[in-house]
Amino acid sequence: MSNVILETRGLTKRFGGFLAVDDVSIRVNEGAIHAMIGPNGAGKTTCFNLLTGTLPVTSGTIRFDGKDITGMSADAVARAGMVRSFQISAVFPEFTALNNVRFALQKKRKNNFDFWRSEAALSEFDDRAFDLLDMLGLTDVADTRAADLSYGRKRALEIATTLALDPKVLLLDEPTSGMGREDVSRVVDIIHRIRKGRTILMVEHNLSVVEGLCDHVTVLARGSVIAEGDYDHVSKDSEVISAYLGTAHA
Repeated sequence: MSNVILETRGLTKRFGGFLAVDDVSIRVNEGAIHAMIGPNGAGKTTCFNLLTGTLPVTSGTIRFDGKDITGMSADAVARAGMVRSFQISAVFPEFTALNNVRFALQKKRKNNFDFWRSEAALSEFDDRAFDLLDMLGLTDVADTRAADLSYGRKRALEIATTLALDPKVLLLDEPTSGMGREDVSRVVDIIHRIRKGRTILMVEHNLSVVEGLCDHVTVLARGSVIAEGDYDHVSKDSEVISAYLGTAHA
């Protein structure tokens, strides 16, 4: 039986009178690729913001790796081992792919106030940086500015910088958003390759990606969980079909 590495109980978020996340309880098994899906406005990104400490929780609890992390800061959550990549690529566009990964690796240092270090000082991270670039299929663009990379490769570089923090749980926020078929295939292959030794929780709109990748799926609508299970199960659920198609149900 799998160990639960991330669990929420009664997770709720209000913005004034608006209930964005309503009593959400999920369990993510260690080593799984777990998808959170739902129509626009379902509360998926807000859930990610709560899990990672970007937003304060109104009520409910979050447990990660056996510890209650409810109310922890975003930085503390990341240092505990749960790291998020964002919908919009978050890399330094004027720096090379190699330097972006080097910067992420040096962020792991306890005293990382010397962020803008010399090229020579940063070279101590080269072995691990090149390992990550190789894992993500980016070795051939190590010396290319991030701004000059294709959209799909920028997203791959973002995942490389996230992996540099050595997370136990990696949160991917729409990793294939806005991509053509070739880039989608590249990112799916990357996710297959990086899953070893870590847990992945992802928000994803491309349901064919979810079907091919994910072990477990949680479906949200109007801020609440409406279905859970493997893709085959949730894709046939009448409430899920109703939520996606926008049809009224009894």
